[in-house]
Amino acid sequence: MLTRRAALVGLLAAVAWAGLAACSSSTPSDSYARPVETPEPTPTRPVPTPEPTPEPTEFRVAFINLMSPVQTDANDTSAGDTFDQRLQLVIDELRSYRPDLVGFSEATWTAKHGSAVAKLAAELKMEPLFVQANPWFAGRTEQQNRELAKQIGFEEGELVLVRSDRWVVLGATPAWLNPRTSETEGRAALHVRIKGPSAVGTVDVFITHLTGGGERLRGQQAESFAEFVRKQRTGGPAIILADLSDPPGSPAYQALIGLGFEDPLAGIDPPTCCRPGVIGDQPEPTVRTSFILSAGWRASVAAAFATKPGRLPDGRPLYASDHNGVWALFPVPKGSGQ
Repeated sequence: MLTRRAALVGLLAAVAWAGLAACSSSTPSDSYARPVETPEPTPTRPVPTPEPTPEPTEFRVAFINLMSPVQTDANDTSAGDTFDQRLQLVIDELRSYRPDLVGFSEATWTAKHGSAVAKLAAELKMEPLFVQANPWFAGRTEQQNRELAKQIGFEEGELVLVRSDRWVVLGATPAWLNPRTSETEGRAALHVRIKGPSAVGTVDVFITHLTGGGERLRGQQAESFAEFVRKQRTGGPAIILADLSDPPGSPAYQALIGLGFEDPLAGIDPPTCCRPGVIGDQPEPTVRTSFILSAGWRASVAAAFATKPGRLPDGRPLYASDHNGVWALFPVPKGSGQ
């Protein structure tokens, strides 16, 4: 996947500095409406409880790398050609899980496909919080970088969706990690504060995606992210959602575990990365690079999702992403009112 990203970064730089503009009536993810209350879910696997309850009895978390629809290989356009169908597969899986919180890496807006952020928020009836990571040019203001995204016709970043009718969003803080992945691409992080029941208190949620530059650079970025987590934590339970592009035991992983976080999938290590393609029979992913980590709140169960393909109209298998997702369920103590 790093080859595709490296080519994409080069493409962004060339387009940006040449001043080319993509024409579109859509705009990047800068104006999302607050969603209405959550509809009745469809109970299919995995289902922690059969019906919603007046008080939360669990906090359901999921995380997945969506696989950007941007393609740089003229001989392989499958990422973009299947993006709408792949996004729907993710939505269908998450509807059946009924999450309270979902994190996404490679959440995009493109001139061709519109806003994945807006579609996910609307379809899942959850509140979106987003930080732009790409394109991101150092020395430019946030507004200038957003204008550049509109010109290029592409924006990518980290997205957190919250079921805010039951878990109220208190605020969010973005950050950009050091060192940069390249001259043209930054790596971003987002801290979201959520109000839980009284026995849980304020929940700190952090998300990031590390990529490019090799294990050493990602380890440095993870240290930068870890410092952000240290400074932002409010003292209650905390959850990290991260695609580290590196496996358990790597410097990036150790930087986060060193903060006192637990890995509910440690020892199980369901592979999440990466399929060479999304259409047809694909070999199984071989390594876990996607993580849900927690501190001050232990998950009762965790597993992978989006592991099986759907079907294209012609019958060929179609996977939601080149990555598998992960999910975890955190129990809420009984008798804890809001």
